[in-house]
Amino acid sequence: MIKSNSDFLEAVSEREYTFYAEYLLKHIRSASLKNLRSDTLVERVKKLNDELDNLIQKSRAPQNFASQMRTAFKATQLPFSHFRWLDKKDQRLCNWAWCYLKEHSQTQKNLSGEEQTPPQETRFLRLAEKAFSTERDNTADRHNDIINAFFDSEADLQQQQAMLECLKNIWQTIRSQDAVVNWLEASDSVQWTWAYSYLQNITQRPLPPVWLATDAAEKKAAVIATLDLSDNVDRKALIIDKMKKAWSQKKFREKSTGKKPYSISMTLNTKQKLNALAEEKGMKINDMIEYLVNNEYKNRDISE
Repeated sequence: MIKSNSDFLEAVSEREYTFYAEYLLKHIRSASLKNLRSDTLVERVKKLNDELDNLIQKSRAPQNFASQMRTAFKATQLPFSHFRWLDKKDQRLCNWAWCYLKEHSQTQKNLSGEEQTPPQETRFLRLAEKAFSTERDNTADRHNDIINAFFDSEADLQQQQAMLECLKNIWQTIRSQDAVVNWLEASDSVQWTWAYSYLQNITQRPLPPVWLATDAAEKKAAVIATLDLSDNVDRKALIIDKMKKAWSQKKFREKSTGKKPYSISMTLNTKQKLNALAEEKGMKINDMIEYLVNNEYKNRDISE
């Protein structure tokens, strides 16, 4: 018999596997616990499927029993209503929660390579770390990752509820710290790009980057998320103050020299080449671009 994918059970956590194993043993008397034992989760899931297939072949279990087991497990998951406050339309909230949970669901390692728990909320270690293993470039995917981190976790429902409540309480404090949100202009992509670079270039006690942003909108989101993730309120305020002053000085210099800021997009490869050219000439990036344009325009006049 050729099985369809729906005939197979997949368990992404020990919690899910344990539910299936116990469900099978409880509802199918012919099922054997010894046939399900193995050292790894992957092997145990395989043995579970083999045992279920054997029972179906012998007509001791219904053909749709795998689907029945999946439905029963879904009924034990945390209802979506518990995640309603985590509005996917709230970009700042979803980005912060994704970054925060990504950091606190992973076991850290010290310089000697030994594992150590994060300094704050160890409870989040029971979330599915794999949910945050892929870099994202939009809020919708980050929102889905957060949900999956809970659904695929080893935490029971009570523990998941406690984690969500803790996350909500932390967010209430974060959302009130809106200095950088109020400062960033609604449609100034040049400012967003500059602010992103400013944070990247802090050399003394730099803030950990939240993700590698490519377009201007994601750079703006990354700036906000980076500062939201900082748990040192005084240092955060100092960085924002310095950044605002640096931007004001930049705008004043450009106004004095008759220059205006423009935003351009380029590939990473082109940016690396531009950096190399600027370094060879001992010039700033914007001066290098101006030099190249003027030089090309001059050559154009000569050729005509």
